[in-house]
Amino acid sequence: MSARILLIPKPKVLKWTFEESAITEIPKYGFIYTTNEEIARYLKRSAESFAGYTVTKSTNGDEFVQLISNPYLFPKQEGYRLVIDGRITIIAHDDAGLFYGVQTLRQILRQSSHFNGLPNVFIEDYPDFLYRGIMIDVSRDRIPKLEVLKFIIEKLSELKVNQLQLYTEHTFAYRGHEKVWEDYSPLTHEEIIELDAFCKSHFIELVPNQNTFGHLSKWLIHDEYKHLAEAPDGYETPWGGRYEYPFSISPAVPESVKFVEDILREFLPNFSSEQVNIGCDETFDLGQGKSKDLCERYGKGKVYFDFLMKIYNIAKRYKKAVMFWGDIIENHPEFIPQLPKDMIAMVWGYEADHPFDEKCELYSKSGLSFYVCPGTSTWNTFIGRTDNAIENIKNAVYNGYKHGAIGVLTTDWGDNGHPQHLPFSWIGFAFSAALGWNIAGLEVDELLDAVNFHVFETERPLAQFIHRLGQLHNALPYTPNGTPYFYAFVYPDRFSQNEKLKEISYETLENIESELKTMKKELSSLVSEESKLSDVVEQISNNMDFAKLGLQVLRFLRTYGSVENIPEDEWNEFDKEIDRVLEDYRRIWLSCNRKGGLEQSIYKLTRIRRVRKGDKRGLIF
Repeated sequence: MSARILLIPKPKVLKWTFEESAITEIPKYGFIYTTNEEIARYLKRSAESFAGYTVTKSTNGDEFVQLISNPYLFPKQEGYRLVIDGRITIIAHDDAGLFYGVQTLRQILRQSSHFNGLPNVFIEDYPDFLYRGIMIDVSRDRIPKLEVLKFIIEKLSELKVNQLQLYTEHTFAYRGHEKVWEDYSPLTHEEIIELDAFCKSHFIELVPNQNTFGHLSKWLIHDEYKHLAEAPDGYETPWGGRYEYPFSISPAVPESVKFVEDILREFLPNFSSEQVNIGCDETFDLGQGKSKDLCERYGKGKVYFDFLMKIYNIAKRYKKAVMFWGDIIENHPEFIPQLPKDMIAMVWGYEADHPFDEKCELYSKSGLSFYVCPGTSTWNTFIGRTDNAIENIKNAVYNGYKHGAIGVLTTDWGDNGHPQHLPFSWIGFAFSAALGWNIAGLEVDELLDAVNFHVFETERPLAQFIHRLGQLHNALPYTPNGTPYFYAFVYPDRFSQNEKLKEISYETLENIESELKTMKKELSSLVSEESKLSDVVEQISNNMDFAKLGLQVLRFLRTYGSVENIPEDEWNEFDKEIDRVLEDYRRIWLSCNRKGGLEQSIYKLTRIRRVRKGDKRGLIF
C-alpha cells in the first residue's frame, strides 16, 4: 500500500494519526451530525459511501461523521480541521471552511480503494488568499451550456475556488438590444439568477463582469450604437497594423455615460455579489478619434481616469466594490493614488516573465486593494502553452502574496473564435487554485496526477498528455500570447511577413508533426477502456488536428511565401482537411456549448480561405 494521499489544493498540515497502515472502515449506515444540514446533504449526494446515512442536528457524540462549524474551535477564516481516526470529524471556522473540509474528504474517499478504507489522518488547512477566482470568457463566441457551466462550478468548488466571473461584452440578453446578441445565444436574466444560486450553494461568489469602455466592437458595429464609438472606422494598433472596426466608446460623447448606466442598471441586480468588474482595459483607440482634442489638451491619462470615475460612480449605485483591469492606469501611475480606495485593481499579464513584482508594488504603495490575474495560456494556441501557464501563475501568485494582493483571478480567454476546448484549461485552473490556497504549492508531477484523479477522475495520465501537447511549441520561435502554428493558420498573411518564420526549419516542423502523429495514436489507446472520457478525448483530438493544420501552413509559408502561391492540388487537399476538422469541431461545440457563436467562430477559423482569395481584412476579436 502506498502512503501517498493525493489532494489538491495541498493541505497546510497532513499527518497520519497512527501508523501509516491504520485505516478506518466506513459502516454502510450511520449518522452525520452537523451544524449545517445543507452541507451534510451535499456530502450524502456527492459521496456514495454516505448515501444511506441519517443527517441529525442533535448529537450523542458517537456519530460516525461530525461536521461542526465553530469559529472558537478553528480561528482561521475558511479553514478546517479534518480528523479520521475510527470516525470522521470536520471542525471548521465557518460554513465555507466546513464545505472545504468536506471537499477534502471527498478527495480522500476517491482514493479509498488504494487503502482498503480511509487512511487515518489529521489535516489542518486554511487559505493563503481569501479570494481565489477563475474568469471564463463567454464573449468570444463560445458560451458553454448551462449544464457545462454547472459542471465547471462543481469542479472549481472542489478545488476550493470561491469566485467565478463570466467575462461579458455583448452576451447577456439585454432588453431592447436584441440586435447585438440575437446571433449569440446569450445568457438570460433567469439563467444568471439560477447560476448565481448554484454558485452560492457551492460557496462560490458569481461576480458580475461587464466591459464598459473598450472591447465593445460587437455593440459599436451596429448603426444604432456607432455614434458612441471613439473611432467608428477603426484605429492603429500598438502592435502594428490597423483594427478595422470601432472598439471603445468615447468619453467625448455624452451619450456614452447613459449607455453604461442603462446596461449596468439591467445587468447588475441579477447577481447577489456586492462586487462588479467593469473592465476598462486595452482602450487602445482612446485619443485616435472623438477624444483626440481632449487628450491633447488634458493628456490621455487624465481623459481615461475621468471616464473611469464616471463608470465607477454608476457601478457604485449597485455594488459595494468595483473591480477594473489595471493595464491602462499603470501607464499613468500618477493617477493611481487618486483612485477611490474602495476600487480593486486587477493586475494582469499573461507571459511567464510579466513584471508582476513592479506592477503590484504600484498598487501596494498607494494603499489600493488589488488582485493578481495570470492566465491559463490556452488561447491563440490550439493546444496550450503549459510551461508558460505554470510560470505565469507562479509569478503572479508569489508576487501578489509578497505585496499584499487580496485575491487571485486566473483568466481563460477566447481570442479569435475560442477554438480551444475546455480540457486544456484545467491545468491552469487547478494550479491557480492550488497556489491561491497554499502558496507552498505542489510539484508539476503531483499537479498533473491530481488533475487526472480529481478533475478527469481517471488514473490514466491524461493531464500529462495535455501538458506535453502544450510544450510542443517550445521547439519553435517564441511568439507572445500564442503559438506560431495558431497565428500562421488564422493570420497567414501577417505571419508570412514575420521575421521568425525564417528561423523555422523543415526539420523542426517534421519533428513536431511526427510527435503529433505519435501522440494521436497514444491518445486513442490512453483511455480506450474508459468510455466516460470519450468526450474529453474527442475535444483534445480535435484541437490536435487544428494544430496539425497550423503546422502545415507554416510549411506552406516557408515553401511558397504566401497562401496565394500554394499550388492548387496541394491547396485542395489541405482545404478538404479543414472541412473534416471543422465538421468534428461543429459536433463537439454543439455537444458542450450553445449554438450561438459557432458560425462566428468558424468564420474566424476559415479566414485563411479568404486570404487565399485576396481578402486580408482582420477580425472582430
